[in-house]
Amino acid sequence: MRTSTPSTRSALTLTVVALTLTILISPNRASSQTETVVHAFQSSERSDGFSPNAPLIADAHGALYGTTVSGGKHGWGTVFKLAPPASPGGAWTESILYSFTGFNDGGQPGPGALLLKGGSLYGTTSEGGVNGVGVVFELTPGKPWVETVLYAFTTSGGYGFTPSSGLTEGSKGTFFGTTFKGGAHKQGVVYRLSPPTGGGAWTEAPIYAFKGGTTDGSEPGNNLIIDSTGSLYGVTLVAPGTAFKLTPSSSGPWTETLLYTFNPDIEGAPDSSLVFDSTGNLYGATTSSGSSDGTVYQLMPPTGGSGWTKNTLYSFLGLPSNDGAVPTGITFDSTGNLWGSTQYGGNNANCGVIGCGTVFELTPPSAPGGAWTEQVSYSFLGGTDGEYPDTQLFLLGTTLYGTTAAGGGENRAGTVFSFVP
Repeated sequence: MRTSTPSTRSALTLTVVALTLTILISPNRASSQTETVVHAFQSSERSDGFSPNAPLIADAHGALYGTTVSGGKHGWGTVFKLAPPASPGGAWTESILYSFTGFNDGGQPGPGALLLKGGSLYGTTSEGGVNGVGVVFELTPGKPWVETVLYAFTTSGGYGFTPSSGLTEGSKGTFFGTTFKGGAHKQGVVYRLSPPTGGGAWTEAPIYAFKGGTTDGSEPGNNLIIDSTGSLYGVTLVAPGTAFKLTPSSSGPWTETLLYTFNPDIEGAPDSSLVFDSTGNLYGATTSSGSSDGTVYQLMPPTGGSGWTKNTLYSFLGLPSNDGAVPTGITFDSTGNLWGSTQYGGNNANCGVIGCGTVFELTPPSAPGGAWTEQVSYSFLGGTDGEYPDTQLFLLGTTLYGTTAAGGGENRAGTVFSFVP
């Protein structure tokens, strides 16, 4: 799980060799683009969270919701809410909706985004529960909010355990998610959680158990996405790393299609949720490899019977170019540009040679077949503005919101920030 220090899942290799790129690197954006700290966490010393670790979501009133991996009253993480100011320029108001105890209610929520449905919040924890290997929980609004454990993962029966994503909503009230461990082959699973019928309990069933190796992948992670047919798309994290599709069947098991297998020495491993564009292409980000400090990539669906095709849209150089290193996911804006953050890199040395991280923009080519253009829009300073942004950015209106794992207030417990392009 990600903590207040740089991600242990992302192996940073700051390359200093010159790379042959098909992408143009542009100067930093103008100073008119501003980063604002919405909230600086104060850690468990003040019953606040420590190190936000999941992408943010918002409700219809513009309030933000997220999780911290630790902190809170008991030190096992929190679910928090940030209510927007009543007037422009005012302060946001933080509320800790729930502090996990690390026992039957779970501990260390995330790293996947929460799901907001009918006013309630749904999510997962990687620790705790009656079996100590994580839970699926519901938080119901009230004073205080009430937590209900919908399902406690188990190490027996091949069901999968240690959830590695948040929940994705399917049809008929079902949820889908992933686990790092367990399953028939002990390489992790994609599971379905079905609501109770007639007052019974929620039921969990693995819909696919990974086998490992180059033909299947292992340890799926990050939130799944779902298309109009009910098919699921996701990635496995352990090298070589894969992108996959799971297709439902009305009468039999789900079918896995391996969309792409990443070369860990050249491309790194996928380490972000996938996103669709309007034409069905998929986009994601990879960790560092021997030849770059991470990439943003595109996967295009088959045409004429061929398989999926991968394009590398941008390879990060890290040092000495200051363009960032280890991207943490990407988000489309309304004009078709891609926005993201990198955990490290940038043009500030307050965090040492690895850098404090960046916010970047990728602009598509003006003509088919051209190069995407990267622009570093903000380099974190490693002080009150935060350092090491390590979650996917969230676009609300024309404002981007994200989190940093460290920096911010006096306890350097991380921040929630906004960025206005």
